[in-house]
Amino acid sequence: MVDTTVRSFAKATTWRLFAVVLLAAVTWLTTGDMKTVTYVTLGYHVIQVFMYYIHERLWHTVSWGKSRGLFVQMTGMSGAGKSTLASNVADRLRGKGYKVEVIDGDEYREGLCSDLGFSMEDRNTNIRRLGFVGNVLARNNVISIIAAINPYDGIREELSKRYGGTKTVYVKCNLKTLKDRDTKGLYRRALLPDGDPDKVYNFTGISDPFEAPESPDLLIETDLELLNESAQKLEEFIIKSAC
Repeated sequence: MVDTTVRSFAKATTWRLFAVVLLAAVTWLTTGDMKTVTYVTLGYHVIQVFMYYIHERLWHTVSWGKSRGLFVQMTGMSGAGKSTLASNVADRLRGKGYKVEVIDGDEYREGLCSDLGFSMEDRNTNIRRLGFVGNVLARNNVISIIAAINPYDGIREELSKRYGGTKTVYVKCNLKTLKDRDTKGLYRRALLPDGDPDKVYNFTGISDPFEAPESPDLLIETDLELLNESAQKLEEFIIKSAC
């Protein structure tokens, strides 16, 4: 929840009134003279407002410590850990004061992209929509992270060219580990013979292609790294890229 302008103004006003009353009380207890209380209280706050303005203008010229929006597109097979990693890093960054939004592929499939199937054309349309959302957030100083399979080189390159500064993060995991992690049984079902009522068709990496990026901006190997290690790597990469 973000404060409205009226609420922010009310908070600032009550804070200054508190400061005025406190300074007046201290001055009265020290001098016992109402004229001195008036001069000190008014004079101090006029000077303080002026100095605050100068202080803010000086800081405005300093780039250190500023952050900007960033658009990160993840890519990786189902079960590689994209959503888990993105959520973990988002929590870390929010704790440091960054504005972050995770654009989860599964979540958006149920809403913004519920009309799409799993053909190559539909998958690319899905990523274009997620990319549009991610870019709008990024240009409003939000770190936006797409956590989706995003399997095709062509659409990843399209987003990188269309939205300057886009970072591609490859969350890599070998097939054996993915099968071992298969808590939903998707890989098992994808490997069933054609015609089986439980078979999952158009499954990336099994019956649909996955084009691993040759030169991602960041490579994370979740079959070789602990979650904390991968999260630390991604967090540091995002902070460096957003500054």
